[in-house]
Formats: sequence, structure tokens, C-alpha cells
Amino acid sequence: MPTVEDIKDKDKLKNRYLKISKIIILLTIVYLVWTIFQVISVYFLGFGNKWAGLTMDEWVLSSILIFSIFIGLELIFLLHHQMVSKNSIEQAKPKQKFFKGKKLHIYTMPKHSKGGIFSKTYIKIDEDNILSIRYQMIPPKNLWGKKID
Repeated sequence: MPTVEDIKDKDKLKNRYLKISKIIILLTIVYLVWTIFQVISVYFLGFGNKWAGLTMDEWVLSSILIFSIFIGLELIFLLHHQMVSKNSIEQAKPKQKFFKGKKLHIYTMPKHSKGGIFSKTYIKIDEDNILSIRYQMIPPKNLWGKKID
């Protein structure tokens, strides 16, 4: 079962990735607008090929490179978040219990009862499986008497 700290860590990681993703998307949009302005200024306004320090081809190639890096970072964030979530889900699954090297199947009467005094009976089903029957003899509310407020 995931602990409160694990959930908080996952939430912090998710929030951090969301903030970084927002910044990356903002930078991508700004750089895309700048590249489009470069193309418009060279082809339609006639400013010349090197008015912004680089040629138009270099600006387009740098845009492709930066967009590729941003997409790669987003994929890394997504995959890392999924791996962390998958690991926490696998850890939350109940572990198979064994008794003397055999699978233990536990049945509790009444279902989902906790606390109190139980009797346990082990029954061998076959060579690989054992049934454990837990019967609640005394419920927890009867065990200690009434609480004084």
C-alpha cells in the first residue's frame, strides 16, 4: 500500500514536470513565432538573409534542433512519471503469502474484520496450497469493554 509520503512525492514530481512542461511549451511557442517572423522578414519584407545574426537556413535548422530537444525532454518526463506510477502500483499489490513453502490462501470470518481475538486453522488443500481460516472469536469492542469519554 503506498504511503502518504509516496503519494506526496508523486504529486511533487507531477507538479514539477507540469511546471517544466509549461515553460518548455512557452519557449517553443516563442521560438516558433521568432522563426516564422524570420521567414516572413526574409521572403516577404526583403530584410536580407543575415539581418538577425544567422541566415534563415540556420534559424530553421536551429528551430528543428530545439524542437527535437524539447520533444525529447517531454518524452523523458512522461516515461519517468509512468515508471514511477507503475512502480508504486506494483508495490501496492498484495504479496502472495507462503507457509512452510506452500501458497497460503487466507479466509477471514466475518469478512474484512480487524482487531480482536482470532482462531486460526490451517487446512492442507494439495501439495502446493494451504487454506488458513481465521475466525473472529472476540470482536475488539468486546475485548476492552466500554470506553470512558
